[in-house]
Amino acid sequence: MNKLFTLILTLAFVSFFHYSKAQDAKYRRSSMTMVLAEDDGLGEFRDKIIKSYNSNPFPDKYNQHNITDNKFNLDKIKLTDEDLIKSGFLQDTLTTPIAMVKATSKLKTLRYLSSDSLSALVLPSQNEVFQAKLDKFIRDKNLAKQMVATWFNRDESGKMDWEEIKARGLYSASAQDMDDADNSADKDAYLLDFDLITNSFVVFNKMKFYKNEPVAAILRDQAKIATKKKMAKSPPALLEKALEALDVIYEETKVGYTVACNTFLYQLDWNEEIATKFKSKFFNDNVATDDKLAAWEDGAYMNLSLVGKTFSSSIVTVKIGEKRTLDQLIDLQVKRTMDNALAKLQKTYVVFRPITPITGLAPVTARIGMKEGIEAGDKFEVLESDKNELGVPFWKSVGKVSVDKKVVVWDNRAGAEAPLDDNGKPVESPEFSTFKGGKKLMLGVHFIRQSK
Repeated sequence: MNKLFTLILTLAFVSFFHYSKAQDAKYRRSSMTMVLAEDDGLGEFRDKIIKSYNSNPFPDKYNQHNITDNKFNLDKIKLTDEDLIKSGFLQDTLTTPIAMVKATSKLKTLRYLSSDSLSALVLPSQNEVFQAKLDKFIRDKNLAKQMVATWFNRDESGKMDWEEIKARGLYSASAQDMDDADNSADKDAYLLDFDLITNSFVVFNKMKFYKNEPVAAILRDQAKIATKKKMAKSPPALLEKALEALDVIYEETKVGYTVACNTFLYQLDWNEEIATKFKSKFFNDNVATDDKLAAWEDGAYMNLSLVGKTFSSSIVTVKIGEKRTLDQLIDLQVKRTMDNALAKLQKTYVVFRPITPITGLAPVTARIGMKEGIEAGDKFEVLESDKNELGVPFWKSVGKVSVDKKVVVWDNRAGAEAPLDDNGKPVESPEFSTFKGGKKLMLGVHFIRQSK
């Protein structure tokens, strides 16, 4: 433990000077909106859960993309057959007994279309119904338009500007003078900044809370039955001791909550065709204001596309002798659940992985850790900013680094406990993770992103 303590202090000293200069570095990053899907699964503590969710700091690896509708109640969304068809369900009619048997064998629910049961439709599963409700919410609330409106600072009169893109795109001072110069090429560059605008995401989270006690009790009782069978011929004293051990485990795990979280990731559609339409309709002085307003109401080409979905869970228990209030338990649980959900999305979908500035050299360090799902040995690509022929910035891969297996990964998870020294006292560890490689990197120039 003393060697670990010395190593931690050395790393902190070497990296402090670089970190103090690099920690506030501005850089181009993805934009994200987070939406909470409420339903009865939040249980009796709905208000406390929502309060914790709203107070949870926004992830610092993304720009916060504000929209009006950032939460909704799933139970209030009613789906029609037309809604299900728009989401890709109720597409195929089963007309043979074999097809129906295959569907039911896969636990699919059927809707028979005639009294003789000769034809049927496959109904969506519970998770698929959730997805269909998300799709309906996205359509009804025009979420794609809300995302675009934020990018171009659109007000109620329909007026738009470039200020948000300038700020997030970190364009040079000369490029930011483009409004005064009325430089059409610069305007094209802003609209065609795919690396910036298309990396706009909406993350939907639906949580379900379970009290640990009922599950812990079931597991204890099942374990006792199995133990009694296994130790049927053992001395009564040994059996009693084994059963008491199971009671201890139950007592340690019964207090607290487990949360299951279904997460869906959507991305804003933005490409050259859409940008060209957008420019011709909304940044064209020859188009009348009324026509611009009508074009905005139409706007069928502004859409969100489903990237994918993940399932994650987390558990918070109370240790013997530890005192946590109910509010503290729920707050910690919500934070851990949100961290786990984002980390799993980042691991699963390359397009959603965040970019992080390096904060130290020799060795390379960065403020990313277990909260983001980082593990020892994970590989990262080194990035630096470049520009294409239109002057649009983009990230260029220039090298590789990996998480150092010999140094403890920074535990930046909610409620993380500091490691203890030989005397049982907490040891302060540096707030960064350490990487191998990257000998020629420079602060403020190079950034990292996890590789495939």
